[in-house]
Amino acid sequence: MANGKWYTRWWFVAPVLVLVLLAGTALLRMGGIEVVENGAALRAPGEGPAEFTILTYNVQARPWFDDARHKFKYISPLTNRFDICAFQECFKQHSLLWAAAEHPVKVYHSALRNPFKIVGSGLGILGKFPLVATDEIRYADAGEFQNWPASKGVLMARFNVNGMMLDVYTTHIAAGRKPASRRAKPAQTAEIVEFVRRASPPENAVILLGDFNMRPSRGPEDKEANKDNPKVFAFDRMRDALGLRDASDEVNGPTGREIDRILFRPGKGHAMTPLTWQQDDPAFVDPEGKPLSDHAPVFVKFRMETAPASAGV
Repeated sequence: MANGKWYTRWWFVAPVLVLVLLAGTALLRMGGIEVVENGAALRAPGEGPAEFTILTYNVQARPWFDDARHKFKYISPLTNRFDICAFQECFKQHSLLWAAAEHPVKVYHSALRNPFKIVGSGLGILGKFPLVATDEIRYADAGEFQNWPASKGVLMARFNVNGMMLDVYTTHIAAGRKPASRRAKPAQTAEIVEFVRRASPPENAVILLGDFNMRPSRGPEDKEANKDNPKVFAFDRMRDALGLRDASDEVNGPTGREIDRILFRPGKGHAMTPLTWQQDDPAFVDPEGKPLSDHAPVFVKFRMETAPASAGV
């Protein structure tokens, strides 16, 4: 009769070790926010008004379907044109997206909502201003099946812009038109409202940008026609609840129906003005002239400053 207890035998120990390794890997993958800072390259906080550019871009780097190595080779150097960049759908190889980016601050939302998720939220932020804080949430309601592999949510990075606090939130709302995603859109926007109210004090400026898979209503008739359409009413409700303004509407008038949007509000005692707005850019193509994503980049130039006591913001 062989010596040794049953729980020391290889046929028991080997599966246990595999399970422990898998569990440990899952826990590590459920980590929160990855931050890389190059303090030596940071610009010193200045004084007075500040002008800066900000980009939102769904880079279409899905887990199995897209050649991230090819597209990030060309996207990465383009990021240096902007002071702050917010990315969505960067589900893999984010280090390649960062490779040629000269921003001293790089933030990536690596957290998984649970061990059964395949990828994180796909959200990232680059910045040329000093980073003060980061925060994140992951949505409770994922929506329909196409959204299930990802841990979608919201990523926030707080920057010191000439002594004014700027909270940048980026998100990627549930895609799809099936009942599960129609239900998820209002639920996710409600989580955004709760998150921003909790994390951003009134004196902080806020920019909320990303791929909303929603749009604002365009006038009373459109609002009435879409009063039961969560793609429209949930966006309006979120914007109004947070007191946000739409950079596209401010520059172009309330006409655009794009789902990639940049919303903002100034901090208390400050003024914030969108100076320019642009969607798409001929530089965002590969050498063969093919777009680098199925989304167009959207970018805005802002001016932020202390508001005169008698002036509105």
